Amino acid sequence: MSKIFTVFAGLLLWGVLSGCRTPGLPEAQEGVFVIWKTPVMRYADQGFLYRGKDRIRLEVYANGQAVMRLSLTPTQICSGALCMNPKTFNLRYLSPHYPKMFLIHLLSGEPIFGGEGRKKSEGEWLQEIHRAGEYDIHYRVSKNSIDFRDTINAIVIKINKEK
Repeated sequence: MSKIFTVFAGLLLWGVLSGCRTPGLPEAQEGVFVIWKTPVMRYADQGFLYRGKDRIRLEVYANGQAVMRLSLTPTQICSGALCMNPKTFNLRYLSPHYPKMFLIHLLSGEPIFGGEGRKKSEGEWLQEIHRAGEYDIHYRVSKNSIDFRDTINAIVIKINKEK
């Protein structure tokens, strides 16, 4: 019995000390400065962007406390303890006209809306997408920043990566 306990305790200690990686947990972490302004959410402070194979997490801190936590997978977006499917999140917090994978693509610095209106230039690219009464988007991605603005829906999401 004591041998079993010793083996179990050793495995548990090894798991804790080695960082015991669970599939799907973030693999890369970046320090970022985030500006997030929507009609229902407003944050501007330092934070971290975690990227994994099938998950993204954005955390914003103020005075050492996490004031915003978004965890995203292709099937759900969680804001704190509240989880919903991406379409519902878009409807409640962004715009019902945005596609399901919009926020995952945005936080990954990937083209949105299937790359519509995308123009490349030296070291960056820009998307300008307009649909009367639904959205007026200006989305710029460079090596160190993501800058998204939708003037119709009053949304600004800007992420500057720490160098």
